[in-house]
Amino acid sequence: MYVYDPAGHKLMPVVAGDLRARSNRRGAAATAPVNIFYVVDLAKYGSAPFQEPGLKDTEIQKSYFFVDTGLIAGNVYLFAASTGLAAWFHNCDKENTQKELKLRPEQRVLFAQTVGHPA
Repeated sequence: MYVYDPAGHKLMPVVAGDLRARSNRRGAAATAPVNIFYVVDLAKYGSAPFQEPGLKDTEIQKSYFFVDTGLIAGNVYLFAASTGLAAWFHNCDKENTQKELKLRPEQRVLFAQTVGHPA
């Protein structure tokens, strides 16, 4: 399992092992080449260099991280389609994934997206 470091534009190892089955309790996600877990870090809202009105309000925060997740997932779909791959945005085993990734309480697993070869 890796986390993307945008500043260094690289993947940083987080947890050893194959956790693909956490992306979906059944189906092809458990054996697909790539599963992306979307995680929000709520602590970053308090330290963001920009402060939109109401950004400390949890309901407004939700609108930001859900829209951001959708935009990123859309880009993954576009990339997959442009390279002949398939993608599937879906729910996942949030509770166990959070434990296995050793996330802090303010970090929450939102969704997963599976990318692989079409069936």
